Amino acid sequence: NQFKIWCERLVFKFYFTIPGAVSIALYPSNNSEVKFEYKALAPNFKLINSLKKKLISEESFLKSYMEQLSELNPRTVFEHLNIVTGDFEPVMMCHCGKTKFCHRHIVAQWLEDNLGVRIIEHEVPYFERKKGYLIKKKAPSLFNDKD
Repeated sequence: NQFKIWCERLVFKFYFTIPGAVSIALYPSNNSEVKFEYKALAPNFKLINSLKKKLISEESFLKSYMEQLSELNPRTVFEHLNIVTGDFEPVMMCHCGKTKFCHRHIVAQWLEDNLGVRIIEHEVPYFERKKGYLIKKKAPSLFNDKD
């Protein structure tokens, strides 16, 4: 029970083909490789616009967006993402940078917290999510820091 989230901007600059790419952005993808959309996970226009114009803080965005997500059933969302992509692994996409504040990380955390699934980030093996951010962690070591 896992799937991936990738950042459209970073991944597609290398022209990857990702058969299970699902846009969870409000606006359609400019990339023809993104065949699926799941608009229920996109923040509403007013919320996105308020954040972009710095009319609200990231904390206010997070609170409002979590209220929006609370209207959805995480199990149903997970099942829909898998149905929509058919035989392909769902890969949630949006337009934000990988380590920037992004609703994609909020959705991933929401699904993980509610379903006990693991959602990995492309090319970031060691990370944690915190309040809409992806925070890279040091790779584990066999040795203590003291050695």
